[in-house]
Amino acid sequence: MTTDDFLGSFCVDMQHGLLIFRDINSVDTHEGWDGDAVHAVADSLYLRVQPSVDGPVSVEVFGSDEPTYEGIVLYDGSITSRHGEFVLHDPNDWISMRVITDEAGTARLRVTGDHKLMPSVVRIQLWY
Repeated sequence: MTTDDFLGSFCVDMQHGLLIFRDINSVDTHEGWDGDAVHAVADSLYLRVQPSVDGPVSVEVFGSDEPTYEGIVLYDGSITSRHGEFVLHDPNDWISMRVITDEAGTARLRVTGDHKLMPSVVRIQLWY
C-alpha cells in the first residue's frame, strides 16, 4: 500500500470493547445483535474488540484492497454510504474518526485483526 491509501489511525482504550464503522447518516441500532464478534447491516458494522481493561486497540484505515496485513479476516463484504462519508467510533463517542471517500454507493469492506474474538490490532480496508 502507498501512503496515498492511508486514511487514518488511532490507538485507544475501547471502553466497551466495541468498535463501530458506519455511514455518517446511519441510524441502525443493530437490533438483534447478541455480542457476536462481528455484526453487519447494509450501512454499518459492529466489531467486538479488546476491552479497555486488557489494553488499547490499534486501528488503521486504508482506501485499498492490497492485502499487505496478514491478519485474520474478521469481515469481508460490503457497506453502503449515501454520501461516501463514514465514521469510526466507540459507543460513547470517546473516539471518533471520519473516513471520507470520493464516492457514494456500495463499497467493498475488509476488516482484519490479530485475534478472531477480541483483536487489539484492527485494519480496515475500504475500496470501490
